[in-house]
Amino acid sequence: MISGQTPDNVVCFTIPGEPKSKQRPRVTARGTYTPAETKEAEQRVQAAWTETGADPFAFQVIVTIDFFNGNKRRRDLDNMAKLVLDALNKHAYADDFQVVGLNLRKIFTTKELARTEIRLHEVIEWPCETETIRTIPDTRSRLRSLRGN
Repeated sequence: MISGQTPDNVVCFTIPGEPKSKQRPRVTARGTYTPAETKEAEQRVQAAWTETGADPFAFQVIVTIDFFNGNKRRRDLDNMAKLVLDALNKHAYADDFQVVGLNLRKIFTTKELARTEIRLHEVIEWPCETETIRTIPDTRSRLRSLRGN
């Protein structure tokens, strides 16, 4: 529950197979292009989203991604998440500025169980900074009062 309101919409889906990382664009004499492996991985994420039959989120979204790696190949968690978030852009949400929370885990498993599990939670009312600040005690004034200043 966020700010006293339950998310209206939660969508979960799984992409079977070894998780992939977003690769850097390649620059050649003919121009810049996205590697085919990255494009294919993004298309798999988009296809899995489409299979849910869910409508794009209208409000803010908290994204939880669990990457179950079937090998010990070194991958950066942020690059793995970037592939998923970029793939869902303009599909699950109008723009990734709607993503207000991100929970990531990299878990090792067997090759046969490798997959990426994605959960998108729509958030209707996200707390404002002023509300958050009011709940945090002012440490400086507390220290001054303890010192007698």
